[in-house]
Amino acid sequence: MILSVTSQSPTTYDILMPFVILFFALLGLLIIGLRVRTGQRPDVRPLPTFDLLPSELGRAAEAGSALHIGLGTGRIGDYRTIASLAGLQVLEAVADAAVNYGTPPIVTVGDPTILPLAQDILRRASLRQGVPGRYSPTLVRYISSTPSVYALGAADIVSHEKIMGNVLAGSFNEEASMIVMRGEQREMFQASAADRPPALGALYPADTYLAAGEELYAGGARLTEVLRYVVGLSTQDMLRILIVVLIVMRVLGLFEALGIR
Repeated sequence: MILSVTSQSPTTYDILMPFVILFFALLGLLIIGLRVRTGQRPDVRPLPTFDLLPSELGRAAEAGSALHIGLGTGRIGDYRTIASLAGLQVLEAVADAAVNYGTPPIVTVGDPTILPLAQDILRRASLRQGVPGRYSPTLVRYISSTPSVYALGAADIVSHEKIMGNVLAGSFNEEASMIVMRGEQREMFQASAADRPPALGALYPADTYLAAGEELYAGGARLTEVLRYVVGLSTQDMLRILIVVLIVMRVLGLFEALGIR
């Protein structure tokens, strides 16, 4: 028996769409950049998950407690890199204020590649605030690369250490529920940001402010309002609308009506 494999050649639609999206991405960056140069700063949409962090950080400092920031089991160098970098942005956004208050966060990581990056963020924050003595490498704790073991270790920290808030930002799966469950038992503030469906399914019923999917990547822009982050986020929002429009046009057959197949 002879098996024949036929490969389908790409359609005009398949060829054109990447160039259309790239064109509008560059156009969006140009338009937003010109607006910024004229003093019109782009607005960042409200995200309760991140908007409440500064005030909760202040409350924890008043009580002499810290926040736990869990960065998950993602690593640098695979498909979870972007989620891990987004979690590191959240840590960087709160590090200076936390160090200045004298209550730097306790950070847990589930991969060795994230460990030195998180430590460096806290170290540089201490140097910027002029209090290098407040930095300790033990503030960042590598627990395990096994998701369930990492979750158990992070949950133990939330349960037994002087923690007033629990923040998860990065790459997680369903094991995240074990961490937030301990936070619920202590009735503490909790905020979570994740992009993987198993994690979102586990976190949704929990008593936590949840940033779902692409909202994870908006954390840096919302917390820091650094211009390059804000411009990038505004461009992504514009592209998101464009992609939805293109999908609807494809479903309705409008491209075929224009002769694009």
